[in-house]
Amino acid sequence: MTADSASLLDGVRVLDLATERAELAGRMLADLGAEVLKVEPPGGARARRRPPFDERPGVASDERSLYWAAVALGKRSVVIDLDDAAGAERLRALAASADVLIESFDPGALAARGLDYAALSPRHPGLVYVSVTPYGQSGPHAMRPATDLTLEAAGGLVGLQGDGDRPPVPVGFPQAAFHAGLQAAADAVIALNERDRSGLGQHLDVSMQAAVVWTLMQTTGFPPNTGGDPPHTGAERRWPTPDRLAGGAVPRVVECADGWASAQLTLGRGGTWAAALRWRDEEAGIDPELRAVDWLTWDVALAEGRLSAELVERGRAEVLALFRSKTKQELMDWAVANRLLVAPILTTADLLRDPHLRARDFWREIGGRTHPGPVAVLSRTPLGPRGPAPALGADQHMMERWLSEPPPFPPSESKGAAYAGERSRAPVAGGASHARGDAFDDVRVADFAWVGVGPLCTKALADHGATVVRLESAARPDGLRNAHPFKDNVQGIDRSQFYANFNSSKLSLSVNLACDAGRELARRMVAWSNVVVESFAPGAMRRLGLDYATLRRERPELIMLSTCLRGQTGPDAPYRGVGYQGSALSGIHGVTGWPDRPPSGPWGAYTDFVTPRYGAAVLAAAIRERRRTGLGQYIDLSQVEAGIHFVEPLVLDHTVNGRVAPPAGHDSAIACPHGVYAVGGVERYVAVAVETAPHWRALRDLVPALARFDGDRFDALAARMAQREAIDAGLRGWLAAQEPWAAVERLAVAGVPAAVVQRPSDLYRDPQLAHREFFVTLDHSVMGPTPYDGLVTRFSAKPVQLRKAAPALGEDTQHVLRDLLGCSDGEVAAYAERGALG
Repeated sequence: MTADSASLLDGVRVLDLATERAELAGRMLADLGAEVLKVEPPGGARARRRPPFDERPGVASDERSLYWAAVALGKRSVVIDLDDAAGAERLRALAASADVLIESFDPGALAARGLDYAALSPRHPGLVYVSVTPYGQSGPHAMRPATDLTLEAAGGLVGLQGDGDRPPVPVGFPQAAFHAGLQAAADAVIALNERDRSGLGQHLDVSMQAAVVWTLMQTTGFPPNTGGDPPHTGAERRWPTPDRLAGGAVPRVVECADGWASAQLTLGRGGTWAAALRWRDEEAGIDPELRAVDWLTWDVALAEGRLSAELVERGRAEVLALFRSKTKQELMDWAVANRLLVAPILTTADLLRDPHLRARDFWREIGGRTHPGPVAVLSRTPLGPRGPAPALGADQHMMERWLSEPPPFPPSESKGAAYAGERSRAPVAGGASHARGDAFDDVRVADFAWVGVGPLCTKALADHGATVVRLESAARPDGLRNAHPFKDNVQGIDRSQFYANFNSSKLSLSVNLACDAGRELARRMVAWSNVVVESFAPGAMRRLGLDYATLRRERPELIMLSTCLRGQTGPDAPYRGVGYQGSALSGIHGVTGWPDRPPSGPWGAYTDFVTPRYGAAVLAAAIRERRRTGLGQYIDLSQVEAGIHFVEPLVLDHTVNGRVAPPAGHDSAIACPHGVYAVGGVERYVAVAVETAPHWRALRDLVPALARFDGDRFDALAARMAQREAIDAGLRGWLAAQEPWAAVERLAVAGVPAAVVQRPSDLYRDPQLAHREFFVTLDHSVMGPTPYDGLVTRFSAKPVQLRKAAPALGEDTQHVLRDLLGCSDGEVAAYAERGALG
């Protein structure tokens, strides 16, 4: 391999046996540059038959699926019948020449063929074997039938979404398989890094349910720290939200001239509200009485009785009138110029004509279709995609090449400590160093990131052995340190489990970047590190003298990742938003909700839980590539661009068929019945999704009201779709009075995919998560023993999931200064006197 490697995973071979549960894993590894051999059964992978479809004339039948076009981009196709003895032996031989094998069969299915990790690893001890299943390889629910809908329900996401006066809804395009597949890819690259250090592969057990739990933002922190579910969720989901005035709610989704926009009108003490009234006044004039109000503090004045509800209602009407008069693009330009938390809710059609995405040259023409571009922009080894989804069996010849060339094991020698600036690592205070399992024990990270995406990227490194130092200040703390939930409901900068859950295994250095001495210390930390991660507004690191262009002159080995909502370049680069706005700008918000209402969008800052999985995969691959070349690079990770990939099939549907996806409600193109049904109890629901003929027959035989839909014809999805309302009514009536867990047990035993729509508090009683020991109790220096969300993946070589609790602000300052930077007592005192440690 040369120093100018064409891709991050050059030379890595991947056998992709995944079903649609994890097709995105191979796609991501192909984007990173691995050679991905998609092993398909005779007749092709099921993903080839998944809608939406390319309806243009002349498209081959096995290449019509736009789902396949998205998830198989860059792969190569071979056909092997694993049910045939010769085919199974061929797969064993190929596995001996592979670095990674990905599979998502039901637990035990490959063991029955002699193709599980236990059977393959003796022949190839360097193989990283990745299994993705609905609930994991073992446990009380491991063999339950499942679909994306039921997993999103079991993982807690569905219950947090939708309008309070109707049943909850899933995200408008299936997400569980995308989250799990992407996590599998990131963890496979982490395991390759570990193999390069230990010489051994391992088995990765990925739970789709656990992957969904990691989309819940701060909600899992509420039950153990506050004693209940988050306000206005669960049993309280129909309760009015706090954003309500005397005459009506302050909407978070507002109508505009050409659709809808997301507007956090009350966040930031009325900044958006005040700016909207100023703009309205400039254009149309408002009542002088409204003009005289200090709208930056209207909420306080209203609460104290200094402002009437009637006047606020009049102001609200003017604000909404302003939005109705503006197009999405006008609102976007206004939000960028004024730093407002407003974002147009883009449709798939809007995405293709978005000026910012065009300015960043985001779209790619591949195989006659317009695809989203790379998930991140890299300075030296660009990411794919590199070719269209393959035709069935188009690459049979590649099997002979794999078999004739020497296998990749043992791994080639890495440069290790040979490249400039590399030094040995000091262990994390209070943690342990493991000979096996820690992939990044030679990685040192200066973490300037805050809130969600950046900290979760660095958490992935820290949990796997890296020394990650968070640079933060009491003068301007991370917003999550002041965000609920707090331990025992007592607010404090070191009592937020929201912050703690995102920052396990890290160290905290208190440093004031507002003063010269603090900036000097920050530069010293960067000199110590070999990875820098930041999530400031574009240009902030340059003003600190810490931009990549400056640093790389003397630090060619440095890897630097910058992440913000819209990327580092383009007209909207200065935009200040978070994942709430990210879901609107990426097309995810617009497809989530009810088709007869404004889109309600996914739960929380949704793209904050898509982007870090991409970020972790790219960072892990860049670190591995640096070990071989000695060279680092710059990574520009746009949260919106990452999010677009989670609705890529819908984008393709627009580009080839002209369809614009509406909010989906409970609609599904692959299942019927498919919905969320009320059961006994207060705001209790069960999700049911019937995709196959066996699923349907099991449901029909169980539910008396469905017996009339007998005969083989209802095995066909189209026949059930034609009777959807009647089928839904029969199922709804049967479920209405049942206890939720008992109903799901009956359905699951019969073979029907079903799950309770779980609340955060339910997750702590979930027997499957308990079996996997998902929640990990760590002893925080201020909060004491507190449960954290554990890893989605169980690594067979990793004895400890999370290395230590998150730090209190600045608790490691002395350790970092003295033990990591080697500061003398006099230097430490000087930094303190000069205000650097505030």
